[in-house]
Amino acid sequence: MTESGSAILRREMGYTAREFAQVLPRAMRDWVVSGGPDVWRVANSGGMPLAGIHIEAQADRRIGALALPVLLVTLDLNGTTDEQAAEFLRRFDRGFHRGGG
Repeated sequence: MTESGSAILRREMGYTAREFAQVLPRAMRDWVVSGGPDVWRVANSGGMPLAGIHIEAQADRRIGALALPVLLVTLDLNGTTDEQAAEFLRRFDRGFHRGGG
């Protein structure tokens, strides 16, 4: 990604839309999160847009009686520099990381 470049990333995540809405603002820390429930925007503390996020619930994944939620998350990092994109993804990945072994 460069200042004039674009990047769109898609991820399947084991979250409900409600859980996602609770985690996103905490993950971005001092950055500004707006929108919801399905379309979000993230800007830095100076108001510069960094990312657009679209979430779409998918069918649960089932393993026997266990059902896991699935969200298709699209991250639009259009117009960000490599450094801005890297910092956004670092915060996003760290904020949404679930513990485990």
